[in-house]
Amino acid sequence: MVRGLFSFGGLVLAGGVALLSGLQLSGKANVLGIFHPLPEVNAAFQRGFRSDAMSKINQVRFPASAEEVRGDEPIQSFLESFVHSHPDPREIELDALFDAIQTEFPGAQFLAANLITSSNREELLSQLTAWAAVASPDFDAVNTTVFHAGTHLGALGVMSRRIPQFNLRAANADGGRFFNRCPHCEVIHALELDRASRTLILSCPHCDLPFDVLASGSSGEVRRATDFLEGFTLEAVGDKMEHASDEDQIVMLWGIVADHCEYELDQERPGSIAGDDDELSSRELWKTSRETWNEATGDCEDTSILLADVLIGAGFDARVAIGWNGNIGQHAWVVVRVGEEQYVLESTLQKKIERSDLATVKDASSFYQPEQLFNRDNIYYSTARPDHFRLDYFSEVLWKIVPGKRESASALSIR
Repeated sequence: MVRGLFSFGGLVLAGGVALLSGLQLSGKANVLGIFHPLPEVNAAFQRGFRSDAMSKINQVRFPASAEEVRGDEPIQSFLESFVHSHPDPREIELDALFDAIQTEFPGAQFLAANLITSSNREELLSQLTAWAAVASPDFDAVNTTVFHAGTHLGALGVMSRRIPQFNLRAANADGGRFFNRCPHCEVIHALELDRASRTLILSCPHCDLPFDVLASGSSGEVRRATDFLEGFTLEAVGDKMEHASDEDQIVMLWGIVADHCEYELDQERPGSIAGDDDELSSRELWKTSRETWNEATGDCEDTSILLADVLIGAGFDARVAIGWNGNIGQHAWVVVRVGEEQYVLESTLQKKIERSDLATVKDASSFYQPEQLFNRDNIYYSTARPDHFRLDYFSEVLWKIVPGKRESASALSIR
């Protein structure tokens, strides 16, 4: 009888140990912590923890003169789902987390994460507050999610800052950093618009292909290269060109523009934003075709835009070329196609233009190397060898149109 009682007591004791061990391993109770039960991590617990974490982090940020952090509700919802769906949140790979967040939120280009565990809530908060990233001005939001981690509590904290998608309206309003999906390789990357720069050739840091050409207009507003060709025409010369050959018509229009416009650096333009503002005095400012004609002055970009626009208005296939001249350096010029022949037209080097001044692209190729081309509608780029693309500015094989909508745009190539 006694032996039976001992056996029964042994079973009860074994069952109790097994139950407590199960609770310990499942996180339902902290057996080694003098049987203190772990809190239920429900929605109310998550909100309270997040609020306390934000308050404590802002107390750290204030002495560092960093702006207060806030919550980012879409990222918070995503974070909770990500942790909930993970088989063991303690084993979350932070690189995989970053990839997942940036796939869902392309603008989340600033991210830091911290995965911590502790036996109690207050220690979690203390560890999170001691995290170096919380004082960084790179971030403006913090999100947390708490989970049971065996016998402990675990927490995943994410510091973030989201940047807007690139568009000219936002760029002109605020400037700064944006994100863009490359129209060539479809990879999302960050972009910083430096409005104090000269002509901006935007290139993807992943495929290294250009996807836009921007410039500041005379008012300081950033515009696309194509927008500076406004559809300006010289209607008064129509009768004179009626019986002239194509080449003679080109020479006539070219001569009118060259004779009408005096060369003038942007810094020397009276009453311009570049002339009035010391900060902008070294900037390259483009003028529209109409502005250049009305002011009768401009530099190589301005007069090339005017000349190309006039030629297009007269029915010719013309483009502005941005690139390099062997004698001048950085330069802009015009190319126009007549049948199978292509000509390089200079708009700044001389006032009097004659038929003998027409130089073919082939003859001028040793001095002119284009990098980008544009007309009223498109921007063109080339990945061909220079000894090929500088001989033909109109080949659809050598020169490709920048694909996709350019309303959306970490690399700025400053020319």
